Amino acid sequence: MRCHSQSFLLVRDPTSVPISRHRLQDLVKEWGLRLDESSDTALTVITSELVTNAVRHGTGTVLTITVSANLSRRRILVEVYDGSLVLPVPHWADSEDESGRGMALIDRLSLCHGAEHTTCGKCVWAEIAMPPQRVTRQRLILRPRRAARAIARRLGAARQPLTTVRAGSRTGHGRHARAVPRRLSALRPGNEQRPQVRDQEAADR
Repeated sequence: MRCHSQSFLLVRDPTSVPISRHRLQDLVKEWGLRLDESSDTALTVITSELVTNAVRHGTGTVLTITVSANLSRRRILVEVYDGSLVLPVPHWADSEDESGRGMALIDRLSLCHGAEHTTCGKCVWAEIAMPPQRVTRQRLILRPRRAARAIARRLGAARQPLTTVRAGSRTGHGRHARAVPRRLSALRPGNEQRPQVRDQEAADR
């Protein structure tokens, strides 16, 4: 299962709303995630609404934001923790209301969302769908064997090697030189002509 997760702290202040969006954008780039227009919009709006609600209705001086990305399930989980024990109550704003549409936006843009009590307050969370992810150079470096198997599955069955390489040897050096079948030496250029040349030289003498 391929997962990324990171938490960071923000002051419970309105200025933390744009900061949280920028931090999430940095994490998306750092993890090499590929987002389309709908998932990028959902991540931006949901993060803003969760942090805004925690700033307005939470308690304490610090907010904890945890972001987790599950590449196998293609989901991003955003969690916002604050010190209040009061869980948010869904409120559907009228067309004339200037606020109160946050939960409606979260409900519309997320796969699922909820709230739960913690040992020191509450956590409000939402899950966002991601598009299929590509195999990036970073994943090739961090997980070369897994990436190689994934590429082999896409390209089909791997070709059999022409020669057998023993475990722990390097190509062309060490024990690998003795792993080449002896019959290959008879096919080397010029080997089959040497006895005839010697016989001809003996006859001339």
